[in-house]
Amino acid sequence: MNTKIDIKSALIGLLLGIVTTVAIAAASSPGQIGRYQVSGAGSFGLVLDTATGQVWTMFFSQSGGRHDGETFYQPKAGQTK
Repeated sequence: MNTKIDIKSALIGLLLGIVTTVAIAAASSPGQIGRYQVSGAGSFGLVLDTATGQVWTMFFSQSGGRHDGETFYQPKAGQTK
């Protein structure tokens, strides 16, 4: 079987595929998803803002209540209570 490939058509198809892939990737990347990382162990917790590097920590005592001030519970960037 003798198959000929038209180079011009193949390059146009490849270019359209690349442009479509880039357009889909650009449209499906919302900005702030994954900005905050939350972690904890035992009675210790923290929130990390990966954009600024700011960290909020909190220690929860075994007898109840919380320590380390109120900054842990304050709204983070762009959030309102």
